[in-house]
Amino acid sequence: MLYWLATDGTIGVDGGYQSYNLIISLDITSEEFREVNLPHELAHLSIDLLSLCKLRESLVVIELDIETRNLVFRVWMMEDIVPKSFTKLFSIDIPDNVSEVYLKGFRKTGEPIIDSEERYPEWTGSLAVYDPYSKSISSLGVDGSDISSFEYSYIETLLLL
Repeated sequence: MLYWLATDGTIGVDGGYQSYNLIISLDITSEEFREVNLPHELAHLSIDLLSLCKLRESLVVIELDIETRNLVFRVWMMEDIVPKSFTKLFSIDIPDNVSEVYLKGFRKTGEPIIDSEERYPEWTGSLAVYDPYSKSISSLGVDGSDISSFEYSYIETLLLL
C-alpha cells in the first residue's frame, strides 16, 4: 500500500471555498485507490501542518501545532481493528519555542526521533529521541546541520521481483 496526504476542495452554494484533508491509498496489487478520512481535528487544518509516517506496522499522522507558545507534535495512529479510525497516541512538547524542529520517524521501539538545529544542555546533537512516558529528550550523539545529514526510513525484504 502507498499512502499520501491530499486535500479535497469544493465551492459551496454561497460561493465560499471549503476543503478538508484526507489520505489517499493505493493498493499496488489490486491497483485500487481508496480514501481514508481523517478525524475532524486533522481534516480542517492546513495540510502543511500534517505529515505521514510509519510506526511499526501502522500508519501515523503527525500534526504540528504552531499556535501555542511552544511547538507541539501530536501523533495519531490509524487503528487496524476499526478501519479508517485514528487514535491520538501522545503529544511531544518542544521546549523554549524552538522553530527548527522536525519529527523524522520512529525507532523500532516506537520512540519518536526528532531533529533540530538548536542545542540544549541535555541535548547535544541534532538527532534525539523523545520518550513519551517520561517526556524527556535524549540525544543520540549524532551531530550535523540541515545541509550535512538526511534521514530516511527503509524496509528490508527478501522478496524477489
